[in-house]
Amino acid sequence: MTSSSYKRNQFLARTGVYLFLILVTFISLYPIYFSFISSFKGVQEFTYSKNTLPSVWVLDGYDYVFRNLGILRYLTNSIITVSFGLIGYLYICNATGFALGMLRFKMKLPIFSFLLFFQIFPQMVIASQVYRICSQLGLINTRLGLILVWITYFGPFGTYIMATYYATMPRSLLESARIDGAHIFQQLFHIMIPMAKPMIGTIGIVGSLAMWTELPFSLLLIQKPELRPLSLGIAIMKGEHGIPVPTLSAAIILSIIIPVILYLFFQRSIHQGSTAGAVKG
Repeated sequence: MTSSSYKRNQFLARTGVYLFLILVTFISLYPIYFSFISSFKGVQEFTYSKNTLPSVWVLDGYDYVFRNLGILRYLTNSIITVSFGLIGYLYICNATGFALGMLRFKMKLPIFSFLLFFQIFPQMVIASQVYRICSQLGLINTRLGLILVWITYFGPFGTYIMATYYATMPRSLLESARIDGAHIFQQLFHIMIPMAKPMIGTIGIVGSLAMWTELPFSLLLIQKPELRPLSLGIAIMKGEHGIPVPTLSAAIILSIIIPVILYLFFQRSIHQGSTAGAVKG
């Protein structure tokens, strides 16, 4: 193959990759674009022009959402449940990941294998058993019940990530700490966690987004309107209130503001966590 043919093939391959990435980006961003422009349209304009920019930008949808649908209450519920859920999630993931990744004890491999096995079950497969257990414990229609279910369901993924990350750290750190008299919790909180901050930031973002957008367990466990998280509140808006698409789009845009802010704020930690452990030495 001549040099010119090789360069031409390389150019065509690179062009194909770029076109594919552009297509994927368009497919990913179109729903956000559609929701954004729809939220600033009136019902009549949306009916006749769905994909174009609004001729007149109106805030009727946002005004209706705030005044009549109680979105601030749903938002407050989500902030409370996700905040406490995230605290428990990060503690469980770090403590269990540290034990599985750094310590030696019996039944370590079966426990780690069970965590991996637990991740394959979709939410709806275990929904009936989750409801039965929460009902017996009196956790239906409580924030605590929803938080515990979130931690239990999303925890294995974060634990797996942290276990594999801690396993790459040198054991000499723990040996030195033990010689200095540090007990197990000091080893975790004063040595391991400070070194794992990038990865903790990554699983924190992943976990918070998973809890923020979670719907099946929320729908199953929360029936009281005053306890509904934002994802559940938006999901039942159309059926319960019969609201039009522009108003529903306004609620959706409001629901993604906090996750976007979190991502922008922790973007550096996510990047560091995604490349942590890629190069050793």
